[in-house]
Amino acid sequence: MTAKPETVTRLIREVRTCFNQLRSLAENLNADLDVNPSMRAVMESLARDAHRTVPDLAKERGTSRQHVQKVINGLLDQELVKASENPEHKRSVLYLLTSKGDQVFAEIRRREAAPMRALSEALSQADIEQTSDVLSRMNQTLDHLINQGEST
Repeated sequence: MTAKPETVTRLIREVRTCFNQLRSLAENLNADLDVNPSMRAVMESLARDAHRTVPDLAKERGTSRQHVQKVINGLLDQELVKASENPEHKRSVLYLLTSKGDQVFAEIRRREAAPMRALSEALSQADIEQTSDVLSRMNQTLDHLINQGEST
């Protein structure tokens, strides 16, 4: 059965609200670390999968390369990431967390543990899996629509 447009609109509104609340939580938890939510997101990607290019990070995050480059520059200034040579592409360097970056991200994770437990207790495993599946399908559809728009 196809969803009604007003139901999709409600879902999008909830996603935006959730995103903004997660952003506020990250700002509150990590303000003294001088790591904003965008920096935190890039650090998370690098902690999960080191040696990433700016275009890789931008694609994963669904944002522009220019935005990710600004974030990377801030992380470089704080010595939380470093660049390394990319054997596959001379002009697109690879980035990875420094040991300082690893330590700061470990502290971020420690601070986030209690809120993550609270969310885990408020939601069932089935709710989480179903919501993740729905959001994944939404992202795939949106990616298709964006790429389709670029080719026309």
